[in-house]
Amino acid sequence: MTTPIEPANSAETLVEPSRSESPVSKRTVGAFLGAYVGAFLVLIVPIASTLALKVAEVAPDSREASLGVISAIGAFAALVANPIFGALSDRTTSRFGMRRPWVLGGAIVGFAAVLVLASAPNVLVVGLAWTIVQLAMNAVLSGLAAFLPDRVPEQQRGKVSAFTGVAQQLAPFIGLLVANVAFGFGGGLTGMFIVPSALGLALIVLYVLTTRDRVLSPNLRQSFRISTVFKAFAFNPRRNPDFAWAWLGRFLIVLAFAANSTYQVYFLNERLGIPLEQAALYQLGLAVLSAVLLTISASVSGAISDRLKRRKVFVFIASGLVAAGSLITAFSFELPVYLIAAAVTAIATGTYFAVDLALVTDVLPNKETAAAKDMGIFNIANALPQSLAPALAPLLLSIGGGGNYTALFIGAAIVAVLGALTVVPIKKVR
Repeated sequence: MTTPIEPANSAETLVEPSRSESPVSKRTVGAFLGAYVGAFLVLIVPIASTLALKVAEVAPDSREASLGVISAIGAFAALVANPIFGALSDRTTSRFGMRRPWVLGGAIVGFAAVLVLASAPNVLVVGLAWTIVQLAMNAVLSGLAAFLPDRVPEQQRGKVSAFTGVAQQLAPFIGLLVANVAFGFGGGLTGMFIVPSALGLALIVLYVLTTRDRVLSPNLRQSFRISTVFKAFAFNPRRNPDFAWAWLGRFLIVLAFAANSTYQVYFLNERLGIPLEQAALYQLGLAVLSAVLLTISASVSGAISDRLKRRKVFVFIASGLVAAGSLITAFSFELPVYLIAAAVTAIATGTYFAVDLALVTDVLPNKETAAAKDMGIFNIANALPQSLAPALAPLLLSIGGGGNYTALFIGAAIVAVLGALTVVPIKKVR
């Protein structure tokens, strides 16, 4: 039997750093998923579309290089911020909880930075504003990432992980839809930034106001020293080999994904001949296709994974499909072929993110006392490729004189195959 959603001032004071094994209510999961979508509405719409359009507006003659530098710096900021905020969250003794202060504070700062980004007059302001957005929203994500190990029992993790993967992948569809509606009602590029971010902020605030959080007793708080900052990035691969392999696998798969997510606007423009001002509308159509397929694949794979109590085979197959989608994209010169590539990639995405998060949660080194910190380390595998890809992609794009998207996506396919192989050595999870 499910319980009603907890009031905002309800909290679980920790006498011991343990987590209840009682199932989480559907409404609590729903509030969490809403906040997760909200966080990605603030982040993913710029990553997918509007940041590239803004850079093309303020620096049309150097758009690829400028976008690469800004994306790399922003992703590096995310890399640094997530585990540090996670470590701080693990030590927060606020009466409002361990996670909620960071989630709410980060959301407010992130939205304010989006307002600056939307009206930025030059590349420098764009870069500074986007870096602040990344820092702030990774405070949000570090708090939300702890929900699974904090609140969700093992027998429920596969389903919640699947829904989380769906939520993350639905965010581009929802965000691009809202952004295109804002544009259609005369909001222009500014409205395409602000309206999705405002919706994201509202969803995060709703989660903070309606969901219970764990409250850490001060006598259980670990001290925070300067060395803690460096320890926030540290784990021992020899002591925790399964976590290390899972980390490496996520790093490689996200690196493969990053080629498409960073340069899709310019790919549509240069390779498929779609006018730049129509790129966001085409992205919305692609997002609809992806949303349907990834929702189905994530729901089915997450449920079957829980029933069979197996994770590795699903992650392995999904990684192989990522490689296949990248290869098809490499040789896409017409929209119908690219649609096939997008469909394969969507199925792979739904399956991968649905099951991989459950796998990672099962192999966390210390899920009871340092869940947010460990998830912060794992989230480096999400952030670092988004910093490296914009730096490495121009090298592949420049082969043969520039615009070599074939080389870029063949490289992504090779990386995805390597990502699939990292699943094999994991022993703790079937």
